[in-house]
Amino acid sequence: MARARQFDGEKALEQALTLFRKQGYHASSLADLMKAMGLSRSSFYATFGSKHELFLATLASFDKTAAIYNVIEPDSGLPSKALLAQVFARAIASVIGGQGGCLFGNCAVEFSSADQPVLDHVTNGMQQLQEMFVEVIEIGQRKGDVPKDTSAQAIASNLVATYYGIQTMAKAGLSLDALKQVISQALLQLD
Repeated sequence: MARARQFDGEKALEQALTLFRKQGYHASSLADLMKAMGLSRSSFYATFGSKHELFLATLASFDKTAAIYNVIEPDSGLPSKALLAQVFARAIASVIGGQGGCLFGNCAVEFSSADQPVLDHVTNGMQQLQEMFVEVIEIGQRKGDVPKDTSAQAIASNLVATYYGIQTMAKAGLSLDALKQVISQALLQLD
């Protein structure tokens, strides 16, 4: 008779996600993962199959939580620039606060184009972020706080690059002041 599973799968997935965000996929050993998740080797393999399958499950989970994390209220009455500044501030805080930053950005840096399932998650996450930026910019254009003659798509693409770039810069140890200058410069596109 098979033993009933004695752990919370969602909690274990959260612990793996935390470790992958902090250390990356390749630096997270199976022993590290089992320890963080509180699982034996047999429970790990019975539940997740492999480290790569676990990683894909954490990406799918992050896909859902990242969308929630970056939710902003485009119709809050705040100017577009202020709303986007909040998103960038949270991105920096997730790195400086020890959470490891955005898993999609981390994967874009760590993985080659050879791992298509991982890159599909990364591309989807970046597209969601781009769509959110476009929405905020277009609302700003309708409200008059962003010039109507600017391309919302082009600015949003640049802001996505800035979003992931500042996290990489924060991981490299750039000062908070330097990161804030990068954000301020990027947000000038909205003037």
